[in-house]
Amino acid sequence: MSKTNILENITLSYFSHTLLKQKHSIPLITTAEDLAKEPISINHNATVYGAIEKIIECNISGILVRGSKSDGILSQKEIAGILLSEQKNIKEIPAEEKMQKGITVDRYAPIPNCADMMLRQKTNTLLIMEDGRVSGVLTKHDLVRHYYENYDESARITNAMSVGSFFVMPQTTLYDALNKMHTNQISRLLIKDEGGNPVGITTFKNFLNCAIYHSNRYEDNTFLSGFGKKIPISQIMTKNVITVSTNTALTKVAKILIEYRIHGVAVTSGQKIIGFVTEKDIVRHIAQMDI
Repeated sequence: MSKTNILENITLSYFSHTLLKQKHSIPLITTAEDLAKEPISINHNATVYGAIEKIIECNISGILVRGSKSDGILSQKEIAGILLSEQKNIKEIPAEEKMQKGITVDRYAPIPNCADMMLRQKTNTLLIMEDGRVSGVLTKHDLVRHYYENYDESARITNAMSVGSFFVMPQTTLYDALNKMHTNQISRLLIKDEGGNPVGITTFKNFLNCAIYHSNRYEDNTFLSGFGKKIPISQIMTKNVITVSTNTALTKVAKILIEYRIHGVAVTSGQKIIGFVTEKDIVRHIAQMDI
């Protein structure tokens, strides 16, 4: 057999192995350009209040800010930091002043490479540039949807879940709960009663909804005294915790995240919450897959 034929056989063998992991309805190699969406944005005159409104309305993890000189990203996590540090109404804070420089990716980057970049750069969103402007965005949610729609795997959540969880008591203030999330770089907190039983959960979205509510109240000092220092977490927590068992397929978890537009689910064993599976965990799994 000639060297050329040997090379062709090796190449075909590699791509056949890759195709077995993908459904026949998708291309051989999916790139950032294939999954990117039109960016949802606000203009440079918008406030943090306007950014939060748009994030809640569109149920997204962050918003593109079309700055006067350059574009940037304002994510739920960054807004959490603003709520902790700024002692004034969010209607008075320009979004452009608080936006962060976005992380860009080549439009032809394979999806596992995009997943790896998200993890290394600690970002939920990658920007695709064209002629110096953002032409598309790729989010963790997009990668999770791609994984659910295009992969038939036997992987179980035990291979991807984050073991353990952070929690607070129902009487913990919003400020202290949010500070715990921000300090530990987590996006959710369990709420447990004195007996250690979970009674609710809170995410950044709960705090954003609360911030919108209090920014519209007349003579409300929630921000002036430090965001939520007088409000217990029990007032904003979500009481119904969505759970899955340890033998659930990772693709099934991805389906739940897509259908409920949430970013994570609790994992139970013997009716006890032992950890979480989040979009980040699925993205980490994607980053480890063959192209």
